Amino acid sequence: MFSQTSLPGRTTVNYNQFKALLADNRIESVVVRESNATVRAKDGTTLPVQTPQGVQQRPVQQFIVRLPGSAATPDATLISQLEAQNVQYRFEAPSQWLNILLSLLPILLLIGMMYFFFMRAQGGQSGVMQFGQSRAKKYGKENRVQTKFTDVAGHEEAKRELIEVVDFLKNPGKYHQIGAEIPKGVLLVGPPGTGKTLLARAIAGEADVPFFSVSASEFMEMFVGVGASRVRTLFEDARKSAPAIMFIDEIDSIGRKRGAGIGGGHDEREQTLNQILSEMDGFDKASSVIVLGATNRPDVLDPALLRPGRFDRQVTIDLPNLKEREAILKVHLRNKPLGEGVDVPEIAKSTPYFSGADLKNVTNEAALEAARLSKTKIDMSDFYRALDKITLGLENGSLTVSPDEKRAIAFHEAGHAVTAAVIPGSDKLQKVSIIPRGRALGAAFYLPEEQVLMSKERLENQLVVSLGGRAAEEVFTGNVTSGAADDFRKATNIARKMVLEWGMGENFKNMALTTDSGPVFLGEDMAKPKAFSEHTSQLVDEDVKRILNKAYERAKSLVTEYSQAMHEVTEALLTQELITGDVVRDAVARMQSNDRPMPNTTA
Repeated sequence: MFSQTSLPGRTTVNYNQFKALLADNRIESVVVRESNATVRAKDGTTLPVQTPQGVQQRPVQQFIVRLPGSAATPDATLISQLEAQNVQYRFEAPSQWLNILLSLLPILLLIGMMYFFFMRAQGGQSGVMQFGQSRAKKYGKENRVQTKFTDVAGHEEAKRELIEVVDFLKNPGKYHQIGAEIPKGVLLVGPPGTGKTLLARAIAGEADVPFFSVSASEFMEMFVGVGASRVRTLFEDARKSAPAIMFIDEIDSIGRKRGAGIGGGHDEREQTLNQILSEMDGFDKASSVIVLGATNRPDVLDPALLRPGRFDRQVTIDLPNLKEREAILKVHLRNKPLGEGVDVPEIAKSTPYFSGADLKNVTNEAALEAARLSKTKIDMSDFYRALDKITLGLENGSLTVSPDEKRAIAFHEAGHAVTAAVIPGSDKLQKVSIIPRGRALGAAFYLPEEQVLMSKERLENQLVVSLGGRAAEEVFTGNVTSGAADDFRKATNIARKMVLEWGMGENFKNMALTTDSGPVFLGEDMAKPKAFSEHTSQLVDEDVKRILNKAYERAKSLVTEYSQAMHEVTEALLTQELITGDVVRDAVARMQSNDRPMPNTTA
């Protein structure tokens, strides 16, 4: 009968029940709004209610009834009945404001969503007026930069150059009185992970002045003019805090050459760069604000950014050498418990061409390896496993290799190892493995001697070692596999550089055929004139092919001559899967001691 439980207060009844109460003179007033009516009953009025104990009479003061609105079932007698019973009634129109609000609700929701995404894109800034404000982080007296030069291992020459920058900020008077101008900017150049940002923080920590740090990409925005506005704000803040240091990381993201690329440059990026050029050249001569920039792509920077008066100095941060790697490792191992047999110089020798970030990763991976085995101290085996994981990847224990394939892999790695042990002056062989790791089915590890200059003889010896694996497959298995793909890529790259860059080809001695210093813009690359003709290109290919074929024939000759050592090393790999370089050197030495003439390794 009822759609809700009838308790004292407002409830809902059907129309028939309402008419019965009206006929019984129990209705006091009726307010009609469209098709619904709010009815007030007289005191003492009760209605039947369904309860767990059955239907019971409950008092009701006010209820709602839905009036018949269909044209087929009109109630034309309702008003006359209300008047006959002296019931007060009135008709109320619905609120117009509510109708307006309901009609505007979709538009308001759309505006709200647009505002939400707009503010989210701005990183939660409180107002649109902050859109062009600088996002640089400022380090001052409240949050000083704690990094010092003592926290930066290696790079002694670079640190000596940057110590002068600190002295400029601390004692500007002695430079001004002699007529010297403080450098406007210092550009830190070097490969990724070499410590450019760390050196910038060390400068700020040593100088003890306000330090503004920002990534160049934070200047860019989807709206034109925002980047230039942020540059102006940043330089204004730095001038107010002078003496100060401003550090712009990855400056190549906005400092690329203007007008490069197909269809011209990016207007917003070029406007931002123009503003930086204007601000740097517009400094007062007595202003003690120095701009530090960091990039690993100096070749793509706009020449106007590198001229004197803007970035006056370029400090190169190269990959650390052996001594510097040892010092960097000691810094990262200061707070790590080490076992008695840990040989830091040996680890440094095993990590040639590793950057500072790579060395930190090595120490962390070694600590993870030790923790994985529930050790309390890190030993050398943990470092070796960490190096294997970083250089080759995880052990692929689920890979199924057939006996024939495993034997071919063993001969392949033995070919690399034996040729490296036979050729004088080759990199020292550390170990040989046929344990699958990552995409590699086997590998030979060396301790290379770091050299500034590479002789033609040493390069040719490297090619022999690289092709020794394929030569061993052909000689001892009578077949070749796809396992030498990476060896061929490396060997071909060396041979092409010998011909194109180092003038070591037969047809092109003492000349370089390429001046490309790295990746360039597509537009510039297309606009460059062709370096050499098609005939010259054929001669280059002939020289590269001649160098590789000569190295391959030498490799076949060596593995054939040292076939006994090859079989010994192969069998050791098949039984142990991982052997040290001493096993290979002992097998080669036994053959050389049997009154055999030394092979012609300079053929």
